Amino acid sequence: MRLAYELWGRVLAAPDPGGGVQNPLDGVTPDLGVLGGAFQSTWVRVVGGLWALMIAAAAVYLGAAMLNMAQARRVGNAHMMSEAAGDVKLRAAALAGLVGLPVIVGAIITVVG
Repeated sequence: MRLAYELWGRVLAAPDPGGGVQNPLDGVTPDLGVLGGAFQSTWVRVVGGLWALMIAAAAVYLGAAMLNMAQARRVGNAHMMSEAAGDVKLRAAALAGLVGLPVIVGAIITVVG
């Protein structure tokens, strides 16, 4: 039994859930090895280098937030201290996310895949 929907005066047939259309990607897995060993080792090194740079930048960014928090404490400004503490938490979470990136990506692939 096919359902029909009316849209702006036109009747459209809904796809049959038991239809004969098959998933063309069923059984296909991503594999960069097809592009050759040289590409495989190159892209791993490039992505590893970029990841290391992002971790270093996040660490510097976190250090700057900690310095702002120390300055706010020294001055005795409660509002500045509150904002700086929020920045430290946010930047620490960003650094933790970068360090745990392989676990996060692996979990997403496991759940979705």
